[in-house]
Amino acid sequence: MKIIVVLICNVFFSGQVALAQGFDKAFSAYMLGDYATAILEWRQKVRGGSATAMANLGNMYEVGVGVKQSDIFSHHWYNLAASNGDITARDNKKKLEQEMTELEISTAISLAKKCMLSGYVDCP
Repeated sequence: MKIIVVLICNVFFSGQVALAQGFDKAFSAYMLGDYATAILEWRQKVRGGSATAMANLGNMYEVGVGVKQSDIFSHHWYNLAASNGDITARDNKKKLEQEMTELEISTAISLAKKCMLSGYVDCP
């Protein structure tokens, strides 16, 4: 009986650890300045619908870390993250809009729609 309980715990918790390590890999890469790895890892998480990964990509584009700075792409990612429940991304998007033209906002919204409709596959 003890062996079964231990086995069940190992199976359950090993899955949780693997999930956490996958996200931590992106964050660790970001913190170590390996932005290419962070972007790749977060883009994979985006395909699974991770609002946090979307918000992190929005931040990278907002400040130009590992990518060319772009208010349009930043707004695009913040918009997707906000649409998936990330309140901080919603606030960041609103602040960013104050510095953007109507054309830039419209472009960002179009990109977000295209990305969302593709199941987060066709995203800049």
